[in-house]
Amino acid sequence: MHKLVGMPLNYNMMKNKLHTLVFVSLFGLPLLSSAQTENDSLSLKSLVYKAMEKNVGLKNAQLEIQISEKTKSQINNTFLPTLEADGKFAYTAGKFNIDTESASLEFPGISLPTSIPSLPVFTIPSFPITIPALDQTLDFDGNLWIAGITAKWTIFTGFKASNLSKAMTHKIEAQKHMFTQEEADLISEIAALYDKIALLAQTKKVLDIQSKRLEQESERATKALGLGLITKHEYQKIEIAQLNIASKILEYEGAKDLLYLKLHQLTGVEIAELKTIKVDIDIRLESEVADKSYLDRPELLALDESILATQYKYKSEINGYLPKVQAFASHQYIGLTNGETAGLDFNEISGYPLNMVGVGMKWEIFDGFHTRDERQKIKMEVEQTQNRKEEVRELLELNYRNSVSQYSNLSAQAKLKEKQMETAQESMEISYKEYKNGLVDVSDYLESQSDYMTTTLEYYTTVCDQRNSALELLKATGSLHIDKL
Repeated sequence: MHKLVGMPLNYNMMKNKLHTLVFVSLFGLPLLSSAQTENDSLSLKSLVYKAMEKNVGLKNAQLEIQISEKTKSQINNTFLPTLEADGKFAYTAGKFNIDTESASLEFPGISLPTSIPSLPVFTIPSFPITIPALDQTLDFDGNLWIAGITAKWTIFTGFKASNLSKAMTHKIEAQKHMFTQEEADLISEIAALYDKIALLAQTKKVLDIQSKRLEQESERATKALGLGLITKHEYQKIEIAQLNIASKILEYEGAKDLLYLKLHQLTGVEIAELKTIKVDIDIRLESEVADKSYLDRPELLALDESILATQYKYKSEINGYLPKVQAFASHQYIGLTNGETAGLDFNEISGYPLNMVGVGMKWEIFDGFHTRDERQKIKMEVEQTQNRKEEVRELLELNYRNSVSQYSNLSAQAKLKEKQMETAQESMEISYKEYKNGLVDVSDYLESQSDYMTTTLEYYTTVCDQRNSALELLKATGSLHIDKL
């Protein structure tokens, strides 16, 4: 069968090196202005939305963005105060050991004057005091209680938290650009499948028309053969042409089944429902890329954001040598209850409230070259990303030039194929008249029919290819979006 009727559906098999590095976005003009369906739920836009809802890759990409946003929120919350309550209980028992040497103290004498002049001064003579040595163990036991509330507030992180927050902002933007590219790939694939539905429908029309014509000619040829007006060989040519059409119809049915199965897998819409899609493909797409180039591709934008994210990460490591400052406050209770020590029982020995307010600082002067090595690693990561960006830029430029060239060539070919189809139709009509008047034999007429069928299928095939090239040109400039469908 003609190459477009039996075209392969594995569109991702030939992805090049570019697709392993970067992603794309979508464009501006209506993509399938000629393709209409009676059921709005089966329109191109509806099927794209269904495919997006079903696509696991897009779901995971969206979750990655949400995870990064949570990480950024955690970094920003570094400066929020924290409040924690703690409590401890323990039964405690032990010994106090007292071991001292003897000591001698000399109290000096003093004179105490009297208020009556006639009385003598009262004098206390000096005297020594000796404190004996102690060597004694005192047993104690009791219930130990500790409870309190502590508040902490990070005041300064050496700009580490603020730079990490900015790094996460750019990482999120890079992830969003990559998400846009994945959407673009999916939209492009669904649009191509949608066009192929229209192409197969048009192919079926051409095959049905040719089949009916051959059936009519077969009836005439059967009568002519019976009257001896044509030879058996001429009659067999009609049979061969009919078998050729039947073979093409079988190929068409196989291609159609694969097409619906692929669309079902992407969208989740049942095959029976997809078969109700009624679309036509009868015009070419006009692709205009105003003020757009390959430099606007999401791949390059994502790499730019990745470079900025890595640079802020580098700044956070540079500031790692700055001190960290934290304020704190606590309100505590500590008590020992129902205990005994040195043979004396007690109900409670406690301290409450025990309050503390202050500021703490941590300055890591030497960390075993960890920060130095981390900074060097980040610098190499920045260089790697810049190298990837340059490689991607060259590939995207090549892809853009190729897309422009293909679009121009296929647009020109579509006009040529249209003219060839019109010429083949005129030739077939002339040949049919000559055949009826006996001016040409059946072989000439069958050949003109075959030429018309071939050129007609080639025309619709080229239109489909041209429409796909228009999509690729839109993708090449990062201008294809679902709201433009």
